[in-house]
Amino acid sequence: MKVSFQTFGCKANQYDTELLRTRLESGGGQSVNDFREADLCLINSCSVTAKADQECRQFVRKILRENITARVVVTGCYATHDPQALRALSPRVEVYSNKEKEGLPACLGFEVAPEVWGLSRFAHRARAFVKIQDGCKAPCRYCIIPQTRSTYWSKPVDHVLKEVQTLVDGGHGEIVFTGIRLGLYRGRSPDGKYADLTQLVARIIHLPGRFRIRLSSLEVTEIPDKLIQLAASSDKVCAHFHIPLQSADDGVLKDMGRWYAFSDYADRVGAVRRFLPEAAVTADVLTGFPTESDTAFENTFRRIETLQLSGLHAFPYSSRPGTVAAELKPLDRAVMQKRTRRLIDLS
Repeated sequence: MKVSFQTFGCKANQYDTELLRTRLESGGGQSVNDFREADLCLINSCSVTAKADQECRQFVRKILRENITARVVVTGCYATHDPQALRALSPRVEVYSNKEKEGLPACLGFEVAPEVWGLSRFAHRARAFVKIQDGCKAPCRYCIIPQTRSTYWSKPVDHVLKEVQTLVDGGHGEIVFTGIRLGLYRGRSPDGKYADLTQLVARIIHLPGRFRIRLSSLEVTEIPDKLIQLAASSDKVCAHFHIPLQSADDGVLKDMGRWYAFSDYADRVGAVRRFLPEAAVTADVLTGFPTESDTAFENTFRRIETLQLSGLHAFPYSSRPGTVAAELKPLDRAVMQKRTRRLIDLS
């Protein structure tokens, strides 16, 4: 059976898609790049913004028009958050939630080899993503992800070690650790003890081979000094920390349901600068939250200037049905776009 794969969203989703590809291929599937040639079109969806939902629907409609015989399967966060919206597109659309993703190959009729639990390659990439953690229960009032990925999970330490070594041996020179809340990693070791992220990385850097580890997004409260010091001590850990900020105004942070103040963020950036002066520090900033006044935004802008970050990912607020913030009156779109543009220019 010829299978095409399409991924929307984060690195964790990209890893999930590659794992599904590997598992289906072990059961006799043949990957094809063009969905028009596929017997089965598998879409791994994102729902972090309304735009992500829209892009997924548009792609599904395109498949329905241009491949009238293929089986169309959608999984991922949008499939979890609003399955009815996807099913409404056509009776041909099959929808599976994130919780059903593990059993998806069997649901699709593939008999997967039992030893396939990780990746041996990451198709068409020099970098390989390795998902070591899943799940989030953060109280952010604007985010739908805790509803679509609510179960905490950490990959066992020996599985991570084996997967990284296999990918390095296969020619991948950079391994990107990813997770929904990467800093909450707690992996079980064969001796029954648990390792946190710092302890895991300390094990990884002693594996043989020429490679480096990159850490994806880490929340500000999940970057202890010991992790920064470990990165400073080894050239196998990329000198880059991506730390979501969302807002630098304490009032807006509180309204968002974020659990830290700007001073906490500045403290962690300062720690990175102290232990690893050459490191890059980048941030996510969400503009136009419903309670963000002109004064609050200017406060955010000025404070970000003082941090001297290496780069920003600035994006406008998107109301997500089912979240607390969805009950608030949104700001004018032009205001959100102007604020976003200013931060992009600053970056």
